Amino acid sequence: MEELNIENDFVSKKKNNNIFVLISLLFILLLAGIFCFFLIDKNNKKDNKNKKEEITPLMYEITKEGSNNKIYLFGSMHMVNHDEFEYPKYVLDAYNNSDYVACEFDVVEYTENMNAMEMIDDFMYKDGTTVKDHISEENYNKMVQFLTDKYMYNENLDIYNLYFFETMVTQAVINNSKLANGEAVDSYFLKKAKEDKKTILEVESYQFQMDMFKSLPDRLFELEILEMIDNFDENLKELEDLYTAWKTGDVTKFLEEDEIDENKYSKEDIEILDDYNKKILDNRNIGMTEKLISYFDNNYKTFYMVGAAHLVGDNGIANLLEQKGYKVTRIK
Repeated sequence: MEELNIENDFVSKKKNNNIFVLISLLFILLLAGIFCFFLIDKNNKKDNKNKKEEITPLMYEITKEGSNNKIYLFGSMHMVNHDEFEYPKYVLDAYNNSDYVACEFDVVEYTENMNAMEMIDDFMYKDGTTVKDHISEENYNKMVQFLTDKYMYNENLDIYNLYFFETMVTQAVINNSKLANGEAVDSYFLKKAKEDKKTILEVESYQFQMDMFKSLPDRLFELEILEMIDNFDENLKELEDLYTAWKTGDVTKFLEEDEIDENKYSKEDIEILDDYNKKILDNRNIGMTEKLISYFDNNYKTFYMVGAAHLVGDNGIANLLEQKGYKVTRIK
């Protein structure tokens, strides 16, 4: 194990030209995977007789002087190919030594018991408008042509909102990657926890995440859709690079930064992207940290599993815990 020592320059204002796309690829994979459960014919996974890859995903041990409790903070990814690897001993030991498994929300329980019509209703405008009323004609035609070329569109979909179409475009990227038949890390350990009769804790909830996305402006989704389409190959590579970074626990990948091209975005669009970064990462990190501390203070020995991007950087959970006096030790 090693003491926490990560760079303190994560996502900040006006940094990383594609950071909002990177964040979306990390976060929306979870919801896209659930939603497209209804839309995509999932092929049976091929038998993989090759040697399993050794991986070293990011995990920290959380302790505090004067307490015997211990929480394992594990960075998940919401779509991985479990045929390629086996989880390392330090991750499985952390899971086995925990009484509780915490997750953003219980995706397994949700998919087993969800009401399809109620979920689909979350992706519809309630004011009688269609997607055509919320995006420019030029960008609508570009989006429709892209999805048509991917065999993912028919005109009946126009009753759904831009968030729906963003998940569709994101799914198109996934479909062309090695993660096409993947499963969430969350799902793997939640299924295991149910079999082992461990108590599952939801750090957030499906409704919390859905309400958060409903609060975001249509312009944000329009920007994301255009970025995904215009830079499809780049975003496909970005997704697979993120997958490699998750498998190797490469903190630096989640800390990459570039200046935003202010000639590409208007001042208003930059403000929208900055607000999105705060809502999707910084604000949620605070809530996730508070939940972890409440579990710790109640002596819940917990395998605490949230997206890897939430762990790192100035405003990441690991750093926030250190500021509050907890000892944060990376485990490898």
